[in-house]
Amino acid sequence: MSPRLLTGRLEIVAATLTLIEMEAADLSGLSEVLNVEIEAWPPPGNDESSLQWSVEKLRAHPEHAGFHIWYVILLEGRHRKLIGLVAFKEPPDEQGTIEAGYSIVEKYQRRGIGTEATRAIMRWAFEDPRVKLITAETFPELEASIKVMKACGMTFLGEGSSEPGAIRYGVTREEFERFLAQQEPNG
Repeated sequence: MSPRLLTGRLEIVAATLTLIEMEAADLSGLSEVLNVEIEAWPPPGNDESSLQWSVEKLRAHPEHAGFHIWYVILLEGRHRKLIGLVAFKEPPDEQGTIEAGYSIVEKYQRRGIGTEATRAIMRWAFEDPRVKLITAETFPELEASIKVMKACGMTFLGEGSSEPGAIRYGVTREEFERFLAQQEPNG
């Protein structure tokens, strides 16, 4: 069974090898198994090559489900809509660092969904004692992406390593817990 997370308006489902292979082969099969409507797919920044990368990673290590792709499902009344992906690139490295990413279908952007889904998988990841630091990378001109990072308690760490010009943000477990406590109505 794939890990599933629930937030106020989302269900976030970790991609297993079966789910990701289904996505690669036939979206209607994925739609049926997740019991979702799919209006537009894939979300920005995802394509055949990123999907194949995920298939290869989970094929090599199916036990790493949760430390790769998560499907973001919007719950609207009786409707369930697949609207994006959140992810980690890999399980934690030797220092306990993992890198998060997020992509929401354009129609559903700027509604706080990327933040809500990313926070949920960050909570899940920090339950693993190996995870000490969660980072994310973007480009300085992608203000919406930076806004998600900051809304997840991340602070600027410096230059990124994924591509020239990328910048990196991050948050430790302790910083994340303090950040979430400050977000509480009584905090």
